[in-house]
Amino acid sequence: MRASLSAAEARGLALRAQLFGSVCSIEPMQLLDQLGAIQLDSVNVLARNHLLVPFARLGPYSVEELYAHIYERRRGFEYWGHMASWLPMRDFRYFLPRMERMRGEVRGWWKEIREQHAALYPLVLDRVRAEGPLGAAAFEDPRGGRGSWWDWKPAKLVLEDLLDMGSLMCSGRTTGFGRLYDLPERVLPSDLDTSNPGDAEARRYLLRRGVECLGVATAVEIADYYRLRGAANRTTLASLLADGEIVQVEVEGWKGTGYSTRAALEGSLDVPEHAPTFLAPFDNVLWQRDRVERMFGFRYRVEIYVPGPKRQYGYYVLPLLARGNLVGRADLKLDRQANILRVRGLWLDGAYPGEAESAVTSLARQLGAADVDMP
Repeated sequence: MRASLSAAEARGLALRAQLFGSVCSIEPMQLLDQLGAIQLDSVNVLARNHLLVPFARLGPYSVEELYAHIYERRRGFEYWGHMASWLPMRDFRYFLPRMERMRGEVRGWWKEIREQHAALYPLVLDRVRAEGPLGAAAFEDPRGGRGSWWDWKPAKLVLEDLLDMGSLMCSGRTTGFGRLYDLPERVLPSDLDTSNPGDAEARRYLLRRGVECLGVATAVEIADYYRLRGAANRTTLASLLADGEIVQVEVEGWKGTGYSTRAALEGSLDVPEHAPTFLAPFDNVLWQRDRVERMFGFRYRVEIYVPGPKRQYGYYVLPLLARGNLVGRADLKLDRQANILRVRGLWLDGAYPGEAESAVTSLARQLGAADVDMP
């Protein structure tokens, strides 16, 4: 077992943990099981983030089959992982302490909502209980008009809060990506262990999962994988280390201590061979921007909310992963009316033109585009 890693070995370990390369000959649902979380995002200028994450690792796959596994066969569920995420159903119980906190820690905006719409909570629950899965569209908006995109009507606010608290779950999605809400007992598999492990055990489990999913990482990066907060993270990592469930490693170019697992360090540390591919803006590899710069020497920022004239690259820019490194980026848009994948900007920072072309054409094929517009 290695006590130190070169920068290239650390990158290889991280990419293997994230299931890139020939090591990944699995089904999309198995991918979710091993990644631990896939971030959901509604931006659909190209394709939604959670549909691009599997493609980057697996290549062509069936979106319909993945949805069926998650929502019909109940192998996954939606909740707050890193952000709003798909999570493996087998991990459900380890998020119960988080739901418990959501029920008790009422602050700021949500406190105001619970006070203002207190009478609406039992009414919403009663309707779902009586009618089955319902989306926000099933509830009227008494205000008449609507402001910004995030200006949710009262029923939508209540539905989301009930989901946060674990009183409701997402049982499916509409064609327009709207959530359908139902009671947990009608969503969870009947044989699932739903006992609450308590905060300490859940934190321990999720921190260990974070190490496994990252391959090698700092304490901050490990905690951020599932957005775990508090001084207890340090104590729990120390306990995992003392019990031999994780190990410390020194990594070339890292200021802080790295953590990994014995199983990972005893496997291959080479950068895996993989097809050139674009990473979605909220791909797991890109969650920690400082980590991206340290491991790949690549500065990446999401510019969706940056005013157009101030953007450096574009609206929906995806980094290009080739030969185990981030070597370019492209601003992409799927023109659904013309059925064309439009490349609005392309920057090669070490990538070969053929690698970029290969990544674009394979993505276009997955999205069902008939052609590519690449000036």
